[in-house]
Amino acid sequence: MSKYYIPNLSIIEIEKLRLRAYIGFMDWEKEKLQDLVISYSFKYDTRMASASDDVADAVDYKRLTKQIIALVDNKRFHLIEALAEKIYLLIQNYSANVQDIEVKVEKPYALRFSDNVMVRISSRDRYNTAIIALGSNIDSEMNFSKSLEMIKHLGMIVNRTEFIVTKPLKYENQDDFLNGAILLATTCSMWQLKMELKQIEALLGRVRTANKNAPRVIDLDIITFNCKVVDDDIHELPFLIDFVNELEPATQIPERL
Repeated sequence: MSKYYIPNLSIIEIEKLRLRAYIGFMDWEKEKLQDLVISYSFKYDTRMASASDDVADAVDYKRLTKQIIALVDNKRFHLIEALAEKIYLLIQNYSANVQDIEVKVEKPYALRFSDNVMVRISSRDRYNTAIIALGSNIDSEMNFSKSLEMIKHLGMIVNRTEFIVTKPLKYENQDDFLNGAILLATTCSMWQLKMELKQIEALLGRVRTANKNAPRVIDLDIITFNCKVVDDDIHELPFLIDFVNELEPATQIPERL
């Protein structure tokens, strides 16, 4: 992927899945299956899928829809609010590349004088969580301070690690690094956050060269997004795993991405 990669976002919409489930607090002997209508949409970067025309490079919405059907059909839920939340989380956890999720759960004729009752969930109304790793070996403390001040405008810094000094691991003929990480709550999607962080790096004077391990003013990398590891370097730099375990201990760290 180019260091200047800009995503091509497309919208996927699935409309009016007609399923049935048990809804409410009724006596189980009196329960009846009720009709539900479920719609959802999301955006993702389709640049690679469009170029390859290969489902392996796409977000497989057919498989995702089957998972939603398995979650809902003929199952029991007290509230459609809870059902909508489960669907939203299923979509969110399906792929870290999915963003701008919209979920609508309709319960037709649920009220006597109404045609419909529905619950809508939009990711525009939700915060995402991201662990952002910071690294610098040029005027490190000053550039950390400037970075954090700029990142504050992207959301709320919920927590941070201690900042530690580490030896350069791959290109050793340079100064030691200052490293640390923050936990950010943000309404940005993952791609929006990546672009914003690249802009901060550029504004602080980061110049990218062919040697990705060269000295740097500041390095800002998303390590996790909504408790999913999204950075391959987590296994190359052991302290990143320590940062994740400290800031979001519930995150499952895969052996390899």
